[in-house]
Amino acid sequence: MRWPCGWLSVVVLGAAACDSNGLPESPTAPSLSRSASASASAELASMPQFGPPPNSAGNWSPWFFPAWQAGIGASLAPDGRVVDAVVEVDDLCVPYIRSTWDARTSCKRFTVSVPSDGWLQASLRWDSTAPGFDPSLSGDVVLVAPSGRFTASDWRHTEERISALVEPGDYGVLVMSYVPVSLPFQIKLELRPQN
Repeated sequence: MRWPCGWLSVVVLGAAACDSNGLPESPTAPSLSRSASASASAELASMPQFGPPPNSAGNWSPWFFPAWQAGIGASLAPDGRVVDAVVEVDDLCVPYIRSTWDARTSCKRFTVSVPSDGWLQASLRWDSTAPGFDPSLSGDVVLVAPSGRFTASDWRHTEERISALVEPGDYGVLVMSYVPVSLPFQIKLELRPQN
């Protein structure tokens, strides 16, 4: 009788852990008006800057993406520039993403070359006016180290932010959505010195 109770605990705790780190998926891409896009860009550019790191381990989780290949995806620069993009519905930016992350996930993959040690921050803003946007299914942004170790932002918000302690190398940036439509977003990466 003990074995079923212990197994049930593992299942419940595992489900809670997966649920607290949900990632996004994407659907159909709506078009933004020029003024709405400019307004959203200005808001994203004015988002608060770095806060204190959440922990002393550089904010990296203990988990890894299996067989991670660095350097794949459109290139982003860690210079604070706001970039508009779309997570296309059913885009699987990592071949095994649905079996290792979430069965509903769609994602957009980027790469960023980090030139020096510091804190890499990714700020993400979903287009909440997009057809099919659902804040309870909006996704997150994930930073992936060259080794495959990752850290993920919270999810279920219109804006997400994550930072991690990095050293020179090529890092992955995944924008994930769970919404069954393509979903536009804006992303900004910044590299700050380690103090």
